[in-house]
Amino acid sequence: MNDTPPDIWMQHHHVLLARSGDERFRMAVSMGRTARTIVWASLPQALSEARQREAFLLRFYGDELTTEQRAEIGATTHRGER
Repeated sequence: MNDTPPDIWMQHHHVLLARSGDERFRMAVSMGRTARTIVWASLPQALSEARQREAFLLRFYGDELTTEQRAEIGATTHRGER
């Protein structure tokens, strides 16, 4: 879905391109961290740690991973970034 008028999108695009590559990279990393924090905070605390990791993968990556892949990763991934 795109509800941004083309002229506003173009202004925003130019503002972003005016930033250095380093600044754009830092912005992307920050947004990724924020998104992960929001997803972790939304998980039921009653779930086991392994189930929380699996639920995180499902919410963050959707259907990009199979059920088996999510379970395997969820069982082995550490949440050092929380």
